[in-house]
Amino acid sequence: MANVYFSSKFDSEAISKVFMAALDDLKPGIAKDDRVAVKLHFGEEGNTRFVKPVQITPVVNELIKHSNNCFLTDANTLYRGMRHNGRDHIKIAEEHGFAALGLPVIIADGDDGNEETVINIPGRIFDKVRIAKAIAEADAIIAISHFKGHIMCGFGGAIKNLGMGSGSRGGKLEMHSKVKPSPGKRCTGCGICIESCQADAITLVNGKARIDHNICQGCALCIAVCPEEAISVPWGGATGTEVQHRLAEYALGAVKNKKLVCLTFINNITKDCDCMTDTRIIGHDIGIASSIDPVACDKAAYDLTIEKHGGKDIFREATKSDGTTLFPYSELIGLGKQDYNLITL
Repeated sequence: MANVYFSSKFDSEAISKVFMAALDDLKPGIAKDDRVAVKLHFGEEGNTRFVKPVQITPVVNELIKHSNNCFLTDANTLYRGMRHNGRDHIKIAEEHGFAALGLPVIIADGDDGNEETVINIPGRIFDKVRIAKAIAEADAIIAISHFKGHIMCGFGGAIKNLGMGSGSRGGKLEMHSKVKPSPGKRCTGCGICIESCQADAITLVNGKARIDHNICQGCALCIAVCPEEAISVPWGGATGTEVQHRLAEYALGAVKNKKLVCLTFINNITKDCDCMTDTRIIGHDIGIASSIDPVACDKAAYDLTIEKHGGKDIFREATKSDGTTLFPYSELIGLGKQDYNLITL
């Protein structure tokens, strides 16, 4: 049974206290030469509900006492926005104030989302997962997450941050879809996707790109480089429950052989995730939870939220998705335990 530390306060002292309590549970602790990935969500353009740099400052101040090799990171998205490529991703991180934290900002899967490391896992869906390279090469991960709603997962916290957030572009495609991308009517036959395809799966047929799905590796680089946005993401390939199970397996790969501390902010609880512009607030502010077990941390965050709202599942009511299937599946594959010991600080 993992310890989950909780405070209903959001001031710097509370943040530091909750984080350090979980860090003290980490055996062995973080060493001076450990490469530490502070896994964040820098917030999409038009979103103001992400965890702010000022809230992360107490964590950074404590963390740099332990390691001199820390960096802020996230991986690129499948959808087109400010976090679609490394250059714009760093730009939005700077616009949202993360440069002020004084740590390097590294987009973990590179400019085009194709820098990845394949990690073997004992999954039930995947036997290997495609993790963004900088995260895969880290010795420790500090997962700072915003607990909020999600259209397919019901809610998102530490497990989603570690799973979906640590996958390379090809990994995100695997989590979202069972099918591979295909060019649409907007294709001009420019050939840029052919030049970038590492699997040689794309050819020109009658002046249009054609992807051979028998050869395609699903890296999604063609989606990233197409100047006409003619190659779309096949979002409908997997159900919400399937996406939850897939991202849990990706989280398992992301944390494999790594030291881990999860710090989750349960406030500004929106209907949708921080990849979107601000959507409506669906619940009350709860507090901050921290643990070295991502399953216990998410389960405590969920339980605290439901309790605060009189037993009502505000996430399921708002999103029409049941996120609780994530807990038993995550425990089943060895990501962590659902049972926890809640310690209020």
